[in-house]
Amino acid sequence: MDKFEFSLWNYMAADKYYAAAETLADEWSELGITLGFSPYFEEGSVKSRAFIKELIAACEKRSMQLIVFDKRAFWTNFAASGEEAYRAAVRDALKDFGESDAVRGFYVGDEPPKEDFLVMGAALKIFKSLTDKVGFVNFSRNDALDRAFGTPEAHAEALKKFASCGLDYMANDRYSQLHAKEYEAGFLEAGIDKYFRDLNFFKGVAAACKLPYITSLAAVGHWMFRTPSEDDVSWQIHTAFAHGAEGVQWFFIHQHRLADDYYSYPIDIYGKKSEVFGYIARQTRLFRDKVLAGLNGYRFSRVWHIGKNYGGTPLLKEGDAEYFVWSDHGMNGILTEFSGREGKKYLVVNADQKYPELFWIRGKDNAQYHVWLPPGGAHIVRD
Repeated sequence: MDKFEFSLWNYMAADKYYAAAETLADEWSELGITLGFSPYFEEGSVKSRAFIKELIAACEKRSMQLIVFDKRAFWTNFAASGEEAYRAAVRDALKDFGESDAVRGFYVGDEPPKEDFLVMGAALKIFKSLTDKVGFVNFSRNDALDRAFGTPEAHAEALKKFASCGLDYMANDRYSQLHAKEYEAGFLEAGIDKYFRDLNFFKGVAAACKLPYITSLAAVGHWMFRTPSEDDVSWQIHTAFAHGAEGVQWFFIHQHRLADDYYSYPIDIYGKKSEVFGYIARQTRLFRDKVLAGLNGYRFSRVWHIGKNYGGTPLLKEGDAEYFVWSDHGMNGILTEFSGREGKKYLVVNADQKYPELFWIRGKDNAQYHVWLPPGGAHIVRD
């Protein structure tokens, strides 16, 4: 497996962080972050400018890279001020923060509705004409966008056209996999189905555009989404990876305001870490040591679901892969094929969010063995 990115979202103002930039970089290091995301910079604050520069230096020291959130480079600046002013603003942002190799890029846009695709794409095209730095844009798929585009195919074509403006990553967010309860009949299952549907959809567009794929996962309880348990953190990492994600971006780590509809942040507004912080730190490290290390040099090829399929993923049948996998008690699972120079490797994931399950694995020679996996647990198939 080539480098897998661990990133995050950040909504703090750069002059409102509760400690020094070194502390922020230390928190990211503990979480296993490889691609940081800065608090936002707005012109006029000397403290903010100094903090971003200190953060860049702290990332350099830790061999960590960074996406800078500078409102001068954000697409709304282009929409409000026009091309000439936006070009000048981006040049200033690059001069202030873009010279370090630790700065991989700048945040350009998020979740465009259909009517903003053209203007946000134009902003990205201008940004990319001025630098080879990443211009990071995140997308979503929701009921309003489905209605606006009419068909998934039309939405996919719009994303491909947007990619031609200079996208470096295909990125999306989806949190319905952590619906808190059955608010109405079928609500929990529908949320999981949409999660897998989006993984398949955005991975497919990314593959068509030859772009790496990053997906945002839930790290904070909000609205109708529960605060993740450690099983939820493991489940999200492994299911995203099993569907071809090449990076995850945690939404979000640091509380930036007092709010009624967000709760249980990994790090609260006072700088105190919750249990969720530990879950992410531990499960990231385990994923690196157990899964990524075992699939080094291999890349995602195909995926099937076991027991019940979600999001249009094909259901595994005898003969589909070199191994056939089934669960002992009817729980759902995932089988993913990875390809490398030495052939193929397979990953089994327990796709149930609540219960451990025993999975049987049978090879072509009919030799078989079994493995117990916790909720969201993953196992590389043994030869």
